Amino acid sequence: MTNLGEPFTQEEILRALDAEFTAVYDFFRSIAEDDFFAAPPEVWSPADNLVHLIKSCKPVGQGLNAPKLALRMRFGMAEHASRTLTEVRNQYVDVALAGGGKASGPYLPEVTEKTAVERERILSKWQSVGEELTKGITKWSEKDLEKYQVQHPLLGNMTVREILFFTLYHNMHHVNDVQRLLSLPESEWFIAPAKAE
Repeated sequence: MTNLGEPFTQEEILRALDAEFTAVYDFFRSIAEDDFFAAPPEVWSPADNLVHLIKSCKPVGQGLNAPKLALRMRFGMAEHASRTLTEVRNQYVDVALAGGGKASGPYLPEVTEKTAVERERILSKWQSVGEELTKGITKWSEKDLEKYQVQHPLLGNMTVREILFFTLYHNMHHVNDVQRLLSLPESEWFIAPAKAE
């Protein structure tokens, strides 16, 4: 997998997301069809994980491509500076997930058909969602990434920059889930957070 570092600027985030969408596609494409749809009871299959990522990334891409006035009317303006990717990751893992947070409602995967055609449809959808999201980032200035906010179902209000950090981490988080499911070594795509002494 690709090491994406600790992106912060619009250009760095765009480059990281573009590389990540390709790496995620290549990873899921490499999974055999039987394994793509298989999982123990109460565990998401690789297909379920990818569909969840599609459902999570699609509204981010839609928001990036929406008129900024619509975002301001719906979510207001940001009242805090953006945290780093590592800080967003820590809030998600150490607070939201550790506190019992999990996907619900429209973010739950629904994979009913387990065929080669469905596998290709899911992979193709991942590519189109990635293209929409990365295209949308190019419409945002550094100032606007800080100025506007959106709402995350577990993390609350986040600047647009922070939701992009979340997206970067969340994609990797689910690839790692699938790697564990398939007994593969986990990839680390970012600079590891510094350990407190």
